[in-house]
Amino acid sequence: MFVIFVAYIENPQMEQTYQEKSTTLLVEIAQLKKKSDQISMFRLFLIIGLLILIYQLFKINAIVGSISIIAGIFSFYYLVKKHEKIDAEIELNETTLAVINNEIACLKGLPNVYYNGQEYAAPTHAFSDDLDIFGGGSLFHLINRAKSKSGNDALAAQLLGENSAFSVIEKQESGKEIAAKTDWRLRFFASMFKISNEERGVSEVLNQIEHPPRVKFEAFIEIYSKIVPFLWLGVFASAYFISLSFAGYCVAALAFINFRLTGINRSHTEEYFNAVAGAGRLMEKFGVATQLIAQENWESKILKTAHEHLPISKLNTKNPIDDFVVILKKLDMRKNMLASLFLTIASPFEPLQLIKLRKWLQENPDFFEKIFATIGVFECYASFSTVHFNHPTWCFPTINNQENFRLNGIGLGHPLINTKNVISNDFDFDEKNRLTLITGSNMSGKSTFLRTIGLNIVLAYAGCPVFAKKMDVSLGIKLICYMRIKDSIQQNASTFKAEIERIKLVLAAINKHENSLFLIDEMLRGTNSEDKLAGSMALLQKIVDSKAYAMVATHDLRMTEISEKYPDSVKNYYFEYATENGELLFDYLIKEGVCKSFNASLLLKSIGLPIGENL
Repeated sequence: MFVIFVAYIENPQMEQTYQEKSTTLLVEIAQLKKKSDQISMFRLFLIIGLLILIYQLFKINAIVGSISIIAGIFSFYYLVKKHEKIDAEIELNETTLAVINNEIACLKGLPNVYYNGQEYAAPTHAFSDDLDIFGGGSLFHLINRAKSKSGNDALAAQLLGENSAFSVIEKQESGKEIAAKTDWRLRFFASMFKISNEERGVSEVLNQIEHPPRVKFEAFIEIYSKIVPFLWLGVFASAYFISLSFAGYCVAALAFINFRLTGINRSHTEEYFNAVAGAGRLMEKFGVATQLIAQENWESKILKTAHEHLPISKLNTKNPIDDFVVILKKLDMRKNMLASLFLTIASPFEPLQLIKLRKWLQENPDFFEKIFATIGVFECYASFSTVHFNHPTWCFPTINNQENFRLNGIGLGHPLINTKNVISNDFDFDEKNRLTLITGSNMSGKSTFLRTIGLNIVLAYAGCPVFAKKMDVSLGIKLICYMRIKDSIQQNASTFKAEIERIKLVLAAINKHENSLFLIDEMLRGTNSEDKLAGSMALLQKIVDSKAYAMVATHDLRMTEISEKYPDSVKNYYFEYATENGELLFDYLIKEGVCKSFNASLLLKSIGLPIGENL
């Protein structure tokens, strides 16, 4: 084996690219704000001008004055909608700036503002806790750019190897395609960026919407709602052709009917409306994301399939979420007492909106499941694409289909080390070193190297770029780690008991003849040295006799002697240190052979323990 040192230097062009996009957005925001101010001024002039014009026109002719009122209302409505559209564009651009600032911060090694995946952490999982897959500063936290629950679930499933519907190559193609659409990716993230971690579960709230309650006199309300506009026209006409007092009685009668229909259904509607309160605002943000997905052309198999999975609304809007958001926005108007009073006078507003909502859901079955599943897929692969974009020196690994496991890595580094000069290693792992024993002094890099191998395999299988200049890996290996062993008072488990449970997991994989890779860091540390050696050698023998692969870090040089017995399948490697002016220096380079020098005594002596002195 040939081992070299590779210095990883973060590409400074990435930060420059983000800064350039930030500058462009600031210019666009300034221009949009100028347009927004102009429209606000036009609206003011329009109101003043219309008041003067209408007053003058009514002097001439009432019909001309009425027409001018209608024309003025339509003009004002147009300016309002234009203003809303520009303000929405300003908000999206400003949020895109926040997304870019997060990316720049991540490039500098600062924490990612997205969710860290703590809810997916499972101490008993075969590798997630040992390899820091979830939690603060984890692999999930490094990668994640998802805001929806489905996006977080999809990313977690990929990192745990639970999604095998598509091949690794197909996953890689999806990440590459989104990475090439930088502006689209940033706007996609910005569309949902302001959704808080607590609001990620909006999909769970929306599941309740699938079963809205039925209202009393529903059939009558449906028919009545269709004729009530004509009844109001008749009321206004009666004021002119009959008398104002008669029109007043008609207004009171219609208001009484509407309030009565609303009141008798209040117990049915109130609880339901409270359950879905605020969902319209959140769904509007997801609606922008859906619109971005729907309007783009996709070529990779996974993204194209997800795009085709989007439900098509039967109503007359391009975005399938728009119709739903309109209904929920109307329901939110209930919170305004004046608006609620006016709406209820005009029609049986609350029961009518509930009826419309149920019909919409019947016309769009499984709507939310499909919407969030699609958004989740795009969030997952957009997250991978961000890794590809932010770390251009990382590579997409090549995948081989060899029956026996093989990993060849050039410039392998630990993905979670936040430094611009990470020391990386080349390493070949195959039948010749199926059992790799690693010795070395404390803090020399043994555990970090095991995690480097494990994390890059996790990334490779997920379809994400890996921290390597080049990597070739076989499919189908099952990772099992025996590294971060913890006791637990709550579970009444000592350190040794926890180790026994992990050894049982290793033995079960061996006995099932699974294609496994064991990453073991100092096994049986919770017992005496003699039992530790006996147990460790027995487990190594089991691994050699099986078809499994293992990398074992240890301080016990006696364990390395097994390589003499099995030279064709067991090899020794080590990390070393040097001293200079009393300080320990580490090069973190893996080398073939057995470590001959250890530093525990030096470290203990440096903190004041009288090691080597006569007591």
